[in-house]
Amino acid sequence: MALLMQHSNVQVSIAKSLDGAPKILVPEINALLQRLKEQPKALSSYTDFCKNFDIPETTSCMKMLYAISESGTGDAKVQIQNLLVQVQEMRNRAAERRNKSSAFQVKMLYSYPVFGASIKLLGDLVVGMMFLFEMLSEAGGM
Repeated sequence: MALLMQHSNVQVSIAKSLDGAPKILVPEINALLQRLKEQPKALSSYTDFCKNFDIPETTSCMKMLYAISESGTGDAKVQIQNLLVQVQEMRNRAAERRNKSSAFQVKMLYSYPVFGASIKLLGDLVVGMMFLFEMLSEAGGM
């Protein structure tokens, strides 16, 4: 988007980005383009992008695109840079979440054997105590 926006406005850049977009985003981008044709000046046209998903960063980025669209080309480079920074932050957060998930899975891999061994030791302790009490009761009954 940033490269396309250097030479085109926001709506044209979105339309051009459709060709290289991931397949899962194509219906959302088509809906966005349709909303932009109907109401190009409405903020809701931008913020309704991927509204069915719980991704607050998307709304923030779309608000920035709206601001770029409304302001024209005056401060577009700074706004594009801010947009790129936010996209990178979103990618970093997603990678961090994946890493936390992987770390939790590895931690659980080590916890399961410890939990199983603890239950076995507890069972052995109960059986041993029962055996000990039985021996003591037989020894005391003589």
